[in-house]
Amino acid sequence: MCRLFFWNQEDDSKAVQKIMGEIRRKSPETKVPQIARPSNEIPYLQASVFGKTTAALGHWGFQTNQGKLIYNARQETVLSKGLFQPCFERNRCIVPAHSFFEWNHEHQCFRFSQAGESILYFAALYRKQGGRTEVVVLTTHSMGEIALVHHRMPLILKEAELRSWLYDTCVSEQLLAQGEIALKKEMVEN
Repeated sequence: MCRLFFWNQEDDSKAVQKIMGEIRRKSPETKVPQIARPSNEIPYLQASVFGKTTAALGHWGFQTNQGKLIYNARQETVLSKGLFQPCFERNRCIVPAHSFFEWNHEHQCFRFSQAGESILYFAALYRKQGGRTEVVVLTTHSMGEIALVHHRMPLILKEAELRSWLYDTCVSEQLLAQGEIALKKEMVEN
């Protein structure tokens, strides 16, 4: 995980409309792709200095000095890797998505979404680099249905954990050892 996810900006839920309304006010000319790929601009949620969660756009992936794009970070090493550790302490964020895609060894594509919820919230980190914001999604070992398809999955936060992830470093460290989220799986025809 994760190199492709779906964001339905036309979803009429209050959460999606609030996120997209704020993004459109800040960046009215920017087109947000529904199928997000690394290097695309994607929506993310961040903490503000006023204690309010705000929405913004960032480029999916940290560009390295060697020209490599790192778009995921392993939750088990995020506290020890020099590239991610400072971001974990100061720049945690959340990437909203409706579903994500994974392929098995037979190159079959599967879509995963959260059972009973319309939005998934991926734990993520951001940084300001070269005049732009870059975002990486945290991944963890796969559990449940996804483990049959792929060995990694995004670290998914429950809605009740979002504020703690953004504002409380101690709780965020505990959320790195997240439990299982019920996901539904559907095969996608190529």
